[in-house]
Amino acid sequence: MATLVFRLKYVPDDEADDIRQLLFDNDIPFYETSAGRWQISLAGIWVKDKEHATAARALIREDQLKRMTDRKPPTLWEWLVGYVQYARQNPAESVFTLFAILIVLSLSLLPFFAWI
Repeated sequence: MATLVFRLKYVPDDEADDIRQLLFDNDIPFYETSAGRWQISLAGIWVKDKEHATAARALIREDQLKRMTDRKPPTLWEWLVGYVQYARQNPAESVFTLFAILIVLSLSLLPFFAWI
């Protein structure tokens, strides 16, 4: 039975390529599924054998720990630029997210300004 070893949703292309190369270099057979046209399916990297899945998860865990230690936290400007790029790629989702944030903030602050 196939085992999911790495989810590809919200993963940058370079990181996904590194994981594919890591599995290929260690002779772990894998296959990949996409999220589909409407992004409702599970995009991921799968391995058929349990033994290979255990080895693949260990390799991926090491790679992710290395990435985490090599990464520096983004500055506010980098974060804003990243959000603008995300908003351009997913305009409906970003508008609905901002709308939901405004609703939650207004409902949270309403008791403090109810006397005005």
